[in-house]
Amino acid sequence: MKKLKFIDLFAGLGGFHLGLQRLGHKCVYACEIDSNLNQIYQKKFNMKVDYDICNVNLKTIPKYDILCAGFPCQPFSKAGTQSGFNHKIAGNMFNHILRFIKAHKPKYLFLENVPNLEKHNKGKTWKLMKRKLEKEGYNIEQKNLSPLHFKIPQIRFRMYILGIRTKRKKIKIIWPELKEPKMTIKRKTNIAKYLKSKPAKPRNLTKEKKYLLRMWEDFLSRIPKINKNNQRDKKDKILIDDQEYVKIYNPLWISEFGATYPFEDTTPSKMGPTQLKKYRGTLGVSLKNKSKEKIFEFIPPYARYSRSINESKRESRKFPDWKIKFIKDLRNFYKVNKKWIDPWLKKYKKPKYSMANEPTHRKFEWNCKGEKYTLEDKIISFRGSGLRVKRMDAAPTLIHAAITQLPYIPQLKRYLSIEECLKIQGLREIIPILRKKNYEMAYSAIGNAVNADVVQKIAKSFLK
Repeated sequence: MKKLKFIDLFAGLGGFHLGLQRLGHKCVYACEIDSNLNQIYQKKFNMKVDYDICNVNLKTIPKYDILCAGFPCQPFSKAGTQSGFNHKIAGNMFNHILRFIKAHKPKYLFLENVPNLEKHNKGKTWKLMKRKLEKEGYNIEQKNLSPLHFKIPQIRFRMYILGIRTKRKKIKIIWPELKEPKMTIKRKTNIAKYLKSKPAKPRNLTKEKKYLLRMWEDFLSRIPKINKNNQRDKKDKILIDDQEYVKIYNPLWISEFGATYPFEDTTPSKMGPTQLKKYRGTLGVSLKNKSKEKIFEFIPPYARYSRSINESKRESRKFPDWKIKFIKDLRNFYKVNKKWIDPWLKKYKKPKYSMANEPTHRKFEWNCKGEKYTLEDKIISFRGSGLRVKRMDAAPTLIHAAITQLPYIPQLKRYLSIEECLKIQGLREIIPILRKKNYEMAYSAIGNAVNADVVQKIAKSFLK
């Protein structure tokens, strides 16, 4: 393989740098606006790093063959604002990449962003970007890939964009040979080899979250076996270790347990507080004596109208079919399983900690089909969207949003450590620098990073 020179824009912790450096390629320029990351990058790679891409003098950039950029994803992410090019700062970063391309005309492009970029604004955003890159003389291909494609135990889909500058209309871009990862059944990967027995700064659960886990472990322990004579529908039961059990509805919003507010032909927002007084809201709470100002506090958040960018005003008048089915299925699950669910609800009606009453912690995602009903040998994420449980065969997506959303390992009684997250992200070389940094900075950086192992494997085929 010919040794090439590359630049690293929006460099972060250096995922592109590490991946390409391992193949013998040399970084000749980097840019990173975050001061902490900038200093880490300089220390690790012993090179000057520019700060603000907006003020770069393009004439001073050394010659290079590959332009790498993991440009800001927040404007295009499902978890972000989805404001796209309208984002005041991050939405304009793609245009700065174009400035470099137009000025230097590198042979290769290697970009990374969130998968939702391809679908953002009904696909128009990516089509525009691709058209602009092609206009500069590049053949462009993109794939949504996860480390799982490369037998790396992390579920983290990202959109990788490869480009080759060519005078010919079409030139073949070579991707690694991939096997589609199995997302719903048992995989051969396992995160065990990435775990440390004594990490530098172990982070433990708060007493409130320990209580939440006990509450949901108690729920799982109550799920009954099904006798052979039981005539339950096949879709309502599951085989675990040669024994049939009640199949847990997934995702489980317990807010619907006991609720009676109408949802099929109308919505709570359309009805208004006066009519709602005849019904029951979250967990069967009577709305009869609730004030007009407070009544919607007892309606589940997904059944209220919000002006968030992801919700249309039409939904406030008529729920979409998927939401109607979702609510109906949840209520039916409760009706069929009321006998064993009600004692559990009664036990936690007045929880020890108010956190258990927050809507987020009333949602339970069980992504462990066919596994024993226990949390002990699983991996858990306290997400903004609810408590998510997965097998130990792969770490959930590491995100930059909050350290409280880090994966938790019940077997180790702690969250994933900084060192473990770096290893999973293929950033092993950064461990000595980052392992003793503060949690907030370290995990935010890791969550935003490009996976260096994935970069290396893609580059090995692409740059042959």
